[in-house]
Amino acid sequence: MATELIIAEVAGEGADDVTISAWMVNEGDQVNEGDVILEVATDKVDQEIESPVSGTVLKILYGEGEIAPTTVAVAVIGEPGEQVETGSAAAPQESAPQEESDDAEADTGSLTAQSPTTPTPAEGGKATPVAQRVAADKGVSLAGITGTGPGGQITKNDVLSAAKADDGSAPEALPGRLAQVPALAVQRLAADHNVNLEDVAGDRPMSTLTRYDVLNFIESRDTGTEVTVEPRFLLPREAPRKAAATSAPAAAGTAGKTERPAKAAEKSKAPVQPGAGEEFIKHTRMRAAIAKNTSSSLFSAPHVTTMWDVAMANVIAHRKANKREFAKQGVNLTITAYFIAAIVDGLRAVPAANASWSDEGVTIKRTYNIGMATALPMDEYGMGGLIVPVIKNAGEMNLLGIARQVNELAERARAGKLTADDLAGGTFTLSNYGTSGSRFQTPVIVQPQVGILGVGAIEKRPVVVSQGHPLEANTGDYMAFLPMTTLGFSYDHRVLDGATADAFCAAVKQALESWSA
Repeated sequence: MATELIIAEVAGEGADDVTISAWMVNEGDQVNEGDVILEVATDKVDQEIESPVSGTVLKILYGEGEIAPTTVAVAVIGEPGEQVETGSAAAPQESAPQEESDDAEADTGSLTAQSPTTPTPAEGGKATPVAQRVAADKGVSLAGITGTGPGGQITKNDVLSAAKADDGSAPEALPGRLAQVPALAVQRLAADHNVNLEDVAGDRPMSTLTRYDVLNFIESRDTGTEVTVEPRFLLPREAPRKAAATSAPAAAGTAGKTERPAKAAEKSKAPVQPGAGEEFIKHTRMRAAIAKNTSSSLFSAPHVTTMWDVAMANVIAHRKANKREFAKQGVNLTITAYFIAAIVDGLRAVPAANASWSDEGVTIKRTYNIGMATALPMDEYGMGGLIVPVIKNAGEMNLLGIARQVNELAERARAGKLTADDLAGGTFTLSNYGTSGSRFQTPVIVQPQVGILGVGAIEKRPVVVSQGHPLEANTGDYMAFLPMTTLGFSYDHRVLDGATADAFCAAVKQALESWSA
């Protein structure tokens, strides 16, 4: 029986779809269980997908560059000649109006291994929403494109191939410093085959390189002759022109029946027009996800933020006394590890802070999975991103174990090797914005959690040290300059109140101020 490859478990929490980055196999190839056959990109990470079984790749349902829902099959693996039934795939209904699928990211069509024909747009008028948006951006008519996707569906790559055939231009370079940054899939392929991308690029910007440029270089290097590898998901350069000539009459005859391409063309007439001194930048998938998640959190949970000042002298002294010993065990003892340990103490004191809200009740979490909000490098426009790797079961670790996890997750984040599992399952989040110099912010809760603790910069501040009554004048009082930080605890007021939120902060403060060298 054929096995469908569904990638819901890889996508992680909150991901409804993934982008197909690269297929490592073709239809008809033999694969073994555990072989890496696909690379996908989510809003947060790039992930390699392994084959769940051994067998033959019977059908590839989504091409490179397309967006696939996480709950449907992207490929089918079975025995040679076995009939493919993709019941779980999000197949569009032929009889349903096109407008009903406007919100879908991609449609797969009605597919079997015995489909002998490849409908043209005149016959089916089928194009993925992604392909329609790209066609609108490029000003390409869908009527003249022969689809190479499942069931003759027009894919994004079909549109790009048609656009390239029309003008013969090479891919455009990314702006500014990004011009010399190759795509991740290109970097991986080059690393796998020990290829210097500068040799491949020559005088071209690195961002214009494709996987096929690298494959051509590898074949030419290994054989000693110039070789051109044709992209397997792209049509030949002549195909779109030929298709336009042969299918134009049929397309004209069905113009009244197929509205989606017309709508796409209409949208292309009114793109965003920046004014003088302005530049328009399209949202990345990560930036769009951040906007969606933060807006949803703010509108769904009533946020309240409480501020607490904490003396950090004992933490700094403890770190200074133990940093060398930790280094002998291969661990860099960072201040972040102390904050994670203190958060666990706070959650133990106020279990409701380690919970999630629902209309039926509050779920108290008995494990402490602490997320670390991590800023990604900014681009030339000053825009970066945010990712939250999670330290699992932090309550079962001592300071050394927590510090080790902080190191490992930070290294994987910098190397771009975080997995979906590294980002899943958080019950509470730490946002250490003090590393960039900020004294105080009001962090946004990561849903469905009920709290997030922000930590400001550690700095010397003048503090009155009282020798008597804390509020009355005393001749023994004196001024000291102490390393201080300010905590900003944002909490969901549906679960926590001011008193319980402050009880949590008091426990965190006590843990941080009571470290002894």
